[in-house]
Amino acid sequence: MKSSLITLRLRMVTAGGVTAPEALDVPEETLPLRTDNKGRPQLPGSTVAGSLRAHCDTRDDLAADEHQNDLFGSRPGSDARTPSPVQVLGTVCRPAGETEFRRRTAIDRERGAPATHTLHATELLPEGTEFDVVLRWDDPDHRYEKFVELLRGWRPHLGRGSGVGAGLCTVVGVGEATYDLATVDGLYAWVHLTWPDDYPTPVGGDGNSSAPEPVVDVELDIVDGLHIGTGEAEQESEDGPKISRVLRSGGKFIVPGSTLKGVLRSRAEYICRVVGAVACTDQSCGGCVPCRLFGFSPATGAEGTGRRGRIAVHDATIETTAGPEHRQHVAIDRFTGGATDGLLYTDEVITGGCFRLRVEPLAADLTETERLLLRAVVADLDDGLVGIGGRSTAGLGTVRVATRSGWTRPDLSPLADLLTPEAA
Repeated sequence: MKSSLITLRLRMVTAGGVTAPEALDVPEETLPLRTDNKGRPQLPGSTVAGSLRAHCDTRDDLAADEHQNDLFGSRPGSDARTPSPVQVLGTVCRPAGETEFRRRTAIDRERGAPATHTLHATELLPEGTEFDVVLRWDDPDHRYEKFVELLRGWRPHLGRGSGVGAGLCTVVGVGEATYDLATVDGLYAWVHLTWPDDYPTPVGGDGNSSAPEPVVDVELDIVDGLHIGTGEAEQESEDGPKISRVLRSGGKFIVPGSTLKGVLRSRAEYICRVVGAVACTDQSCGGCVPCRLFGFSPATGAEGTGRRGRIAVHDATIETTAGPEHRQHVAIDRFTGGATDGLLYTDEVITGGCFRLRVEPLAADLTETERLLLRAVVADLDDGLVGIGGRSTAGLGTVRVATRSGWTRPDLSPLADLLTPEAA
């Protein structure tokens, strides 16, 4: 009998992580990271196995046949029960810094304002966090070398938020060894594997696995100011104003992928309705083009499961040489016509600079309808018909596609026909 051990080193290219499966006693609807009994961030083996199964499904030469089982056992819904030849023994986290909390909310499509009871915070591991994943394969067959080679190009999204680019990982090292347990030397080496450091050391990876060709990749110039808030105001002094800060990550101003995805989706839904195509208002039907493209979850109380989107919209770093400005606004008392006491607000605003809107496919078979719909949304952004971030109704959030991006306005004449129920 032979047993093979494979150690993968995954490095997180974007912040993310697997959240705890149960509701914990935490304030403000916070979704904490899953941790072990010592409080260390954990990457569950089931998460790894599920993603690896999907990755192996892209290769026909790794598929099961009458002589060999599926690498990861029987499939969900199958009546047959077969064990998984490839086992996930465990994972070890290698932190790269402190976790951060990112707030987000949903927008009510009818009111155009934040939906009630949807503001929540998600705990994220920082970019650069690494996980060592240990796999075991007893009596490996002829697929072993092909499997190891496939692992080197693995580029998974692990944890929640794949649609906003969270949890993107690349393989930066692979170590593997095969032990012949029928020999004295092989058995001796096997029984002396008593600690994770004894497993094969991952080497040889650079983390530069090829990224898919983006569906959208344009640079956007900020026209009249941009405010992406943190979700809460800060007060520098007891008598000073409360200031709504611009969102930062790693000391840089960012536009989170959740904000960009929300803008893209809401405008895509609007375009569908304008041309007479179906677009649900609660992102739960699963049948309209926006639901298929951006993902959906069942309505509250409804049966069934949701599905992740077919694209990932990544965080964008704002490139600017100027610091944020402070802009104040006050609520007006409708009776006196003057300013209302205690309702003076101060916002940080980025008044210049640019950022890149990058949308990557998570599915290899995006349709021409879906691609053209995304290009139509970019055209509307360039025309100033929709804003990004807070206070877009007060003049903020307008962007233009930079001429240096090489972007050309698409021909949208066939879009209406493509979006009709008969064509879609």
